[in-house]
Amino acid sequence: MKRQTHIRYFAAVVFSVVGSVFVGHSYSGAAKIPPPSPPQITRIDSIQKSKTTYDLQIYFSVVSNDNSTSKASLTSTLISASGKTCSATVGKQSCSVRGILKNATVNISAKSKNAGGFGLPSSTVRYKVGSGSWTTTSQAPSTTTKVAVRPYSEYVPTSYSSKFPAPLVVLLHGYGSSGKQQETYMNFSAVAEQRGFILAYPDGTVDPTGKQFWNATEVCCNFFMDVDDDAYLISMLNEMESKYSIDRKRIYFVGHSNGGFMSYRMACKHSDRIAAIASLAGATFLNSSDCAAKDPVSVLQVHGTSDTTILYNGGAILGRQYPSATASATQWATFDQCSNNAVPRADKLDLVTTIAGSETSITSWNNCRNGTEVELWTLDQGGHVPALSTTFASKIYDFFASHPKS
Repeated sequence: MKRQTHIRYFAAVVFSVVGSVFVGHSYSGAAKIPPPSPPQITRIDSIQKSKTTYDLQIYFSVVSNDNSTSKASLTSTLISASGKTCSATVGKQSCSVRGILKNATVNISAKSKNAGGFGLPSSTVRYKVGSGSWTTTSQAPSTTTKVAVRPYSEYVPTSYSSKFPAPLVVLLHGYGSSGKQQETYMNFSAVAEQRGFILAYPDGTVDPTGKQFWNATEVCCNFFMDVDDDAYLISMLNEMESKYSIDRKRIYFVGHSNGGFMSYRMACKHSDRIAAIASLAGATFLNSSDCAAKDPVSVLQVHGTSDTTILYNGGAILGRQYPSATASATQWATFDQCSNNAVPRADKLDLVTTIAGSETSITSWNNCRNGTEVELWTLDQGGHVPALSTTFASKIYDFFASHPKS
């Protein structure tokens, strides 16, 4: 009974400190037949075909998932190796990707299909062609966190053509919300149709209190359970790149609150893949050593001075501190090696409908590595869930479009 009382007390503290941004609801668009769990690549063999080319024989295993989708229900497994593919029909455990150049480094992943469609892809294996056999015993030890199979939604503009790679924007919801609710709030799909980018808006994991969350930083928001959201979001990126022609120099993340924290995490841990991020009412790691981004990323921090949930001047959740809006921007200006620091701009933006006039001032850190830039948009008297104007999403995308990966 003491343990149950402690858990109830801890949950109450979480609610009082963090709160929920929206009222959650279940994902209503899930397929009646759930897609299969990700397969696992177990072995890769290089088979020399000429002095300069090899075929790759790739082996995999499939497992039943938690919702009774059995191996027998699978129809095929698709293997991708840096743009080339092969397919194994049900009952087979390998296939051959042909004509790969010697010494090329390829990214190999697999995904299985059943009547509910394709499931999420496997973890990606990087392999040097001609280097000998690779097996699961050569992998680094697995972590204790779990990659969950979760739904995500997408919007593809009518102008999309596979002949022309499209930018990708990933929208991350706040604590207690969902991808669909976040898209309703910010309305990026309308901008995607106008500007020609593909939009993805995934869902976090449901915690024991029924709230969806992202495991972003030490502060927010894995209050009850540990989940490898890095792996989940990278798997989603890999799947989007396998389905569509994605411009890999224009992959962007935007998030609100907990989603803003997670956008920072993705920039920190995957700076080689992400061109720019935007965070509304989020924050980066308190200690820059916990981020340790290796490549420059353009960063836009948007924050209201009257936010009482994630404080503009920094604060703490359950005793763990997070940096201020200015400190979050400054940390990234240091990573990006900007030489012009904290330059206020004369122009202002009108992003909040309930505040008269142009309430948003802009501070810029520019002349940074590889053409990156850091900006802080301060919403004077803006709260945690501001009433956003119809131009908010387009202004965010203006920043993204101006900062591709070099």
